[in-house]
Amino acid sequence: MRSTATLAVFLVGVFGITAPSPAVTIGEIVGQVCPSSYSNWLANLYAADGESRGFTTSGSPRVPDPAYQHDLARDYVFASFAAMGYETWLDPFGFAHFEIPYTGCNNVVAVKRGTGGTNVFIVGAHYDSVDATQQARPGADDNASGVAGLLEAARVLQDFTFRDTFVLIAFDAEETGNYGSTHFATQHTTDNPAATNATVFYRPAVKGMVSADMIAYNGDSESNLVSIYGGSYSTNAPVRQALVQAIVRYTANEPVNEDWTWQSDHDSFQLVGIDSALLIEYDTWANPYYHSQQDSTDTPGYINPAYAAENTKALAGYLCDQARVIPPATLAIVRSGA
Repeated sequence: MRSTATLAVFLVGVFGITAPSPAVTIGEIVGQVCPSSYSNWLANLYAADGESRGFTTSGSPRVPDPAYQHDLARDYVFASFAAMGYETWLDPFGFAHFEIPYTGCNNVVAVKRGTGGTNVFIVGAHYDSVDATQQARPGADDNASGVAGLLEAARVLQDFTFRDTFVLIAFDAEETGNYGSTHFATQHTTDNPAATNATVFYRPAVKGMVSADMIAYNGDSESNLVSIYGGSYSTNAPVRQALVQAIVRYTANEPVNEDWTWQSDHDSFQLVGIDSALLIEYDTWANPYYHSQQDSTDTPGYINPAYAAENTKALAGYLCDQARVIPPATLAIVRSGA
């Protein structure tokens, strides 16, 4: 077989075709993630003082609270994915929580189809915040931070081609009990290959799911630790190991492979047999503003965009590695005699 270099010279000399441009590396792709772009996404997710993305706290059914910005955040995420060229759709659902019906719920789904690979990789982050009760709960870290990371990863990956398919999902109703991710995992994945379609994925083909939940608070700014929790107990599970590798390869953060937890949207996928993991800030349980009105982009010194951007690089790197990004190459045809 003729070598790639020899073939390129042959094409240039005989057909007047320029050789491909140098391949971009995954590190270069991931390096496009930047704190200022991340901060811009976060600023548009209604996570400032007095804002909330929760549901009403009384009445039946409970709905996205019209006094706040749940649906505005949903629409912003949808419009952003669509503008970047992703195949984007709303996934409506309802549920009952302690026999109280909830309606008006929507996941926001963005898909980049692979060029021929059969595997699927899912990364998600919930956009709802805890219900406002007496005062707004902006949910800047929990979890506008994860959604901003999802959007920033989508931005840097939008122009690239992948062998396998990846799906980005902004989940609703996580704070009530992982209901949005449960809906997607049970209704949009299946063990029956005959039941698959454009919006229902074959479970054995879904090789991993990552939940990005609370990725912007770094209590010890000098340590730059980030935690990985599993849907399974095994610290050697494939998704955990892939995340560890992505953090080490592409970020300035240090991974801490923790125990198992059910406390985020990854658990819904583990329950249907899909390997899953949670990417979350190391200081989660030391976060002084967790579920409070101070969980806000306006709280001084709280949100750390540089730290969050490094965690976002892990998401983008994970998808490049696992879904197999195909580096771009130009093929410019030059007319004879030109």
